Order: sequence, then C-alpha cells, then structure tokens
Amino acid sequence: MSIYEAIYKSDENEEMVTVFNIEQHEDYTNVKNNLYCTYHGCTARLSYVPKGKVRAYFKTWPKEDHTQDCVDYFERVATANKQKSVATSTMELSEKHVKSVLDNLRKKRKEEVAGTGKPKLGNKKKPRPTVDPGSGENTTLNIVPTTGPNADLASGENNVREPSVRNRSLINLTIDDLNWTRSIEGYIQNVELDEKRAILRLQDGNNSFGVYFEEYFFDNAAVNFGRYFHDLKNLVSEHQGYLFSGVGLIEQRNDQFCMLVNRGNDFRIDDQYIALFLANPSA
Repeated sequence: MSIYEAIYKSDENEEMVTVFNIEQHEDYTNVKNNLYCTYHGCTARLSYVPKGKVRAYFKTWPKEDHTQDCVDYFERVATANKQKSVATSTMELSEKHVKSVLDNLRKKRKEEVAGTGKPKLGNKKKPRPTVDPGSGENTTLNIVPTTGPNADLASGENNVREPSVRNRSLINLTIDDLNWTRSIEGYIQNVELDEKRAILRLQDGNNSFGVYFEEYFFDNAAVNFGRYFHDLKNLVSEHQGYLFSGVGLIEQRNDQFCMLVNRGNDFRIDDQYIALFLANPSA
C-alpha cells in the first residue's frame, strides 16, 4: 500500500516529511532510516522508495505491523500460506537497449532544466487482492537485467522482452539496489588507474560513489581504452565538472555503494562516448 507522508524521528524531535520534500532534507541519510507512520498511536516503521517506474512513495518496513485502527493497517495472515515459486533468469542487455536508457537520461535531464517535463497523473490506490490460502503454488519468471558475463538469456531470447533498467541518483541508492543493474549519473571528481583497472570517483554532496572498470572490461574492450582513461584522468585533474552517465551492476565495497561497468559502450562522459568526448572536451 503506497503511503505519501511519514514522521521522521530523531533524538531531539519529530518532523513530518513527504515524498515531495524528503530528498531535499539537509539530513536526508538519517531521515530515510528513521521514518514512522503518521497515524496517532501507530509505531510502525516505514521505508522510502525513490521514484522509479512509478512515483516515489513510502512503504511499511518488512515485518512491521500497523495498529488495527490505523488507516494503513493490513492483514499479513491472508498471504502467509500462499506458496510462490519464482524462477529467476538473467538476460544480457543489448547495446541498443543501453543506448536507449542513456538517451532517456539525457532527455529527462534536459526537460528538467527547461521545465518542460510532463507530470504523470497520480495513481489511485487499488484495494489489496484477497488471497485464498489454499490457492496452491504460483510460479512466476523473474528476468534480471545484466551487462556482465554468463547471462542465462541473450537479448530477446524466447521472445522475452528485455527487462527495464531503473535509474538511481547517488543519494537514492539503497540495499534493495545491490546486485541489480541500474543507471547512474554523477560528476567525476577523480580518476584512479592501475593495471587493468580504472575507478571514476563521483560526488553528490556528502555522497561519494565509485565506478569500477576491471579486468573483464579491459579484456573485452578495445585496447585503446587504457589510453582513454589516462587522458580522462588528466582532464579531470584540471576540471571536476564532467558528467558521467552509465549502466552497470550496483555493488557495495568498503561500506559504500559503487557500480561495476562491463562494456565500453555502457557509459558516457558529458553525454558522449569517451572517444568522442576526448576528441573535443566540453570544458
């Protein structure tokens, strides 16, 4: 059930937040980890779900229960006995699909700057479906997008549509994004180089983020990518305003979120493939 208001509780006070202003809060990281139901007397924890395929919302924290008189109360018992078998397969994203994802990022960014984006109409809450505990097993197929090696399915195999790639800002990454392929944007602060490894360090306020290019990338990319990253490092040392946008696997290293990029066409610098960008840097 979607919820659009929550109470942020700290040691000092309590504060009402909404899905429209939570990301602008100066203490956003602590806020999103300490959210509670707004109904008087209800102590259920909530979590924030950033905008993805649908608009942002709050949801009830796993295994938390609302009081029975709360407007967001729901029964867990009805679904407790439902058996669900989920078959999961990975599908390699085509370069055409990734290009579309990156093109859409650029388009959305330009619309936001120009103020021409079309707001989506809000969806009305739908009643929760009634579940028959004796309905038996329900098998579904879950297709997970990947740009890495050893995918179970090739792009479009068995007439299965390529799965969508969700966009995340550096500030909005959560543990739910770990081990999923996402799209990310951020400004490059530093470039670190080693043998068959390059790391782009992105920054957004207090949020730092590493984009990793490792052995698999260099073993399968054009040989001149090593020189490309050296040239990029030199440019970034003079100017830290270049925009990175890319698609890759979200991981966590040294207690920080990061992205692993596996292919040469899965990222752009200032909306250009790196070879084109280096031929004519924008700054």
